[in-house]
Amino acid sequence: MKTIELSSNLEASAEMVWAAVKTPAAFRRVTRGLITMPVINQRDDEWHQGETVVGWVFLFGVIPFSRHRLHVARIDDVTRTLTSRESGGILKRWNHDIVVSPISNNSCHYLDRIEIDAGIATPCVVVYARWFYRMRQRRWGVLAKELSL
Repeated sequence: MKTIELSSNLEASAEMVWAAVKTPAAFRRVTRGLITMPVINQRDDEWHQGETVVGWVFLFGVIPFSRHRLHVARIDDVTRTLTSRESGGILKRWNHDIVVSPISNNSCHYLDRIEIDAGIATPCVVVYARWFYRMRQRRWGVLAKELSL
């Protein structure tokens, strides 16, 4: 298993970013074109602690990757932490924490921490994950600016 962490400072309040983190709509926005999970395409509510979503994941929106299981293990409004436990295909374990911390009234620190176990494919998956989360965080930067308007 390998753990990676990537973080960014965003130009929006922690409250605004945290509210977005808790929605499938923001997930779709920051992953658009990178991955698609059709089972959540019509969701406009928030994630719910304890819920599990199972459905196909498509890389770049078209390449079937796996039947994926996403379990929302924790949504902690005090620490602004969302934890998912995921698996599917070659991914034995993809545990993801998102942590949003205030810096000021108009900025926050956004952290992705991911534990990855894909057996012998783990090093390759880690390379992909680093790229994927860098792209996501760039998109979070754009979304954060829009949220603060």
